[in-house]
Amino acid sequence: MPVHMRSRWLISLGFLILLLLALVRDPPVSKGQGTVASPRPRPDFQTFWVTRDGLEQVDIEGEVGFGDMARLLMRRRDIRDRMRQLRGFRERWEFKLREFDTLEAPHLVRGEISGGRLNWRTPREPLVVSAGRAFNLTVIVVNRDTKISSGYLLKVSEAAVGRFTRRFSVDGAAEPFEVALDVRPLVRLRVSLLDENRKATAARVYLTASDGLGYAPRGSYSRIAAEPAEQFFHADTAFEIELPAGETIVEATRGIEYKLARQTMQLVPGKIHQVSLRLERWTHMAASRWYSADAHIHANYSSVNKQFITPADVRLQTLAEDLNYANLMVANSQGSFVHDQALFEGKPHALSQPRYIMYWNEEMRNRGTYGHMCLFNLKKLIQPIYTGFPDTPNWEDYPPNLTQAEAARKQGGAVTYAHPGHAATVEGASARELPVDLALGQIDAMDVLSNWSEDVGMELWYRLLNCGFRLAASAGTDSFTNLTDHYNPGGGRVYARLDGSMTAENWAQSYKRGRSFITNGPMLSFTVDGHEPGDEIRLPGNTGHKVRVRGSVRSQVSVDKVEVIVNGKPVASVADWSRPFSREITLTQSSWVALRVLGPGHRLVMNDAYAFAHTSPVYVTVGDKPIYSREDARFYIDWIEKLIRTVQEQGRFSTPERRAEVVQLFRKAQEIYRSKESGL
Repeated sequence: MPVHMRSRWLISLGFLILLLLALVRDPPVSKGQGTVASPRPRPDFQTFWVTRDGLEQVDIEGEVGFGDMARLLMRRRDIRDRMRQLRGFRERWEFKLREFDTLEAPHLVRGEISGGRLNWRTPREPLVVSAGRAFNLTVIVVNRDTKISSGYLLKVSEAAVGRFTRRFSVDGAAEPFEVALDVRPLVRLRVSLLDENRKATAARVYLTASDGLGYAPRGSYSRIAAEPAEQFFHADTAFEIELPAGETIVEATRGIEYKLARQTMQLVPGKIHQVSLRLERWTHMAASRWYSADAHIHANYSSVNKQFITPADVRLQTLAEDLNYANLMVANSQGSFVHDQALFEGKPHALSQPRYIMYWNEEMRNRGTYGHMCLFNLKKLIQPIYTGFPDTPNWEDYPPNLTQAEAARKQGGAVTYAHPGHAATVEGASARELPVDLALGQIDAMDVLSNWSEDVGMELWYRLLNCGFRLAASAGTDSFTNLTDHYNPGGGRVYARLDGSMTAENWAQSYKRGRSFITNGPMLSFTVDGHEPGDEIRLPGNTGHKVRVRGSVRSQVSVDKVEVIVNGKPVASVADWSRPFSREITLTQSSWVALRVLGPGHRLVMNDAYAFAHTSPVYVTVGDKPIYSREDARFYIDWIEKLIRTVQEQGRFSTPERRAEVVQLFRKAQEIYRSKESGL
C-alpha cells in the first residue's frame, strides 16, 4: 500500500475510533428521571448546561431545536406567563408540546407559509440591541402546507449607535424580511447586595435590561426557574455587568423568607452606575428554631462529562436561598457512573456554616421496580448505591430498598421516599416499595412536596396515615444544579423545629420525629390541645372528644384555602387566615390531624404550579385503638399484590432464591395490612 494511502487509512481509522469513543461516552437522550443529554454541540442542547459565561447572548446561528429557542425566549420577562402555560408535561421544567407553532412573543419574527406563499410578521417596535455585542434574533417559520415548523437564530451585530432598519433572510426562504433596531451603547452597572442587617449577602437575582432580556454577569451561572419559566442567577454579595443604556430593573431575594427587593434605574451612557439593594425578611423561622432543608439536591447530574458544579458553587446556592440544610445526593443516573461520590465525607462539608449545612448523602435508586430513597446523615455510603440497572454491576433488583433503608437508620440516618408518583397507582408511582418498608418500620418520611404532583403525594400519604402508620411529611426538589432550566434548590422545603442548636444530627432527629411542616411559600404553626406536629395525644375510650386546634398562616404569596385535615378529610376551614385562628373540632375515633394550605401560582413559587404547605400530623389515640381505615388497608394490600406480581414476572435476579426472598418480604408486609384491614 502506498505511503499516502496508508496515512489516509490510518487517519480514517483514528477518526472512526474517536467517533466510537464519543458515542460510548455520550449516551443518547432519554426522557424522565435521570435525563441524559449529550455534551456534543447539537441544536437543542447548546443552552442546556449551565456555564460560567453568565448570560449575554449565545453563539449560535442558523436552525435550532425547540429547547434552545424556548430557553432564549424565557429570558424575556414580559412573556413569562405565556411561556409558563406551555410547562408541565411530566416534569414541571419540560414542555407540554415541543412545536415551534406554540411559541408566541412580540419580539419574535414569525413567517407563515400557506399555499406556497411566505408572509412575514415582524416586531412592531424597534428591537433594542447593544452596540458591539451580538444579539440573537429569534425567527420561527410555520409551514401550513407541510405542517412543519422550524426555528432559527440570526446573529445581529451592530457597531454604531442609532436607529436602523436591517434586512434578513433564513435558509430555504426566498423572501427576506426587515426589522427595525434601536442600537444603544453599553453602560457599566455595579450592584451590592445587603441583608436586613445591612451586611453583604448572597442572593437570587433577576436582572432585566432595557432590551427586556434577563442577564447574568460573567463568572455566574444563569438558570431558569421551573414553573415561572423565568431566568435568574445567584450572586455572592456583589456583581458587575455591562448592559444597554435605558431603563434597567434589579430584583433580588433570598429563598422564601425574604421579600423581593426591587430597584429601577436609568442607565446613562458614559457613567458607571452603582446600586445597593437591601433585602428584608418578612419572616425569620430560624429565630423560632425552625430550620429548613431540601431533601433532594443533585449538584452534578445526568452527564458523565458535565461534572463542574463545585462545593463553593453549592455554598453560594445554599446561602443565596437561605437554605439551612442542603441534602446533596451521591447517585447514579442511567448507568454505573456515580455522580459526586468523591464529595461524600460522612459529615457536613467543610464549607458549611453553623446555620447552613451542606451534606453529601445518598439517593438510593432502583430502576423502575421499587423507587428512590433520599438518605440523611450517613457516616458511610450504603452499598449498592443503585440496583436494577441493566448493563451495570448492579443489574439485579436486589437487595430490596428495605435493606438499604435499614442500613441507613442503623447509622443514625433518616430515610425519605422521593417523588412518590404521577398517579396514585402502582403503575403511575415511583415510590412503589414505600408501603412495604413503612409497614416493616424502616421509613421516616415521604416527599409529599416534590418535583411531581402534590395531589398524588397527598393521596398516597393520607392512605398510609389512615392505616395507622406514623410518617412525617418531607420535601425534595430533585434539583439538577448543572442544568440551565431545572428546579431551584429550596424552592420547596421541609422545616423541622429543633430543641437544641442547628446540627445535622439534631435536625435529623426532629425530622424523624415529624416535628415539621413542608412548604413552597406559606409558613405554618399548628397545635392540637397544645401539642405540636409529631406529638401524640392519648384520650379515654368514650366517643365525641372535643379538641382545640390553633394555628397561624403567614405568607407573601396568595392563599386560597386553609383547612384542618382529619384522617385525610377537611373538617374546618379558615376564611381569614391573616390572623391566628382557633377552632374546636370533635373526634369520634383515633385520628391524625394536620393543617393544609393551598394557593394559586406565583412568581416566587419557584418549582410548583401553585402555593402549597402542609404540617406533619398530630396523632390522637382514643381508647388505645389504632387509626383504622378498611378501604385504605385494602388499597395497599392490592398495591403490594401488584408489586409482587411485577417482581415475579419482570424482576431481574441472579438466583430464584433471591426473587423468592423479596417476594416473601413483601408478603410479610402485606400481612400487616391484612391485619389492619380486619381492625386488629
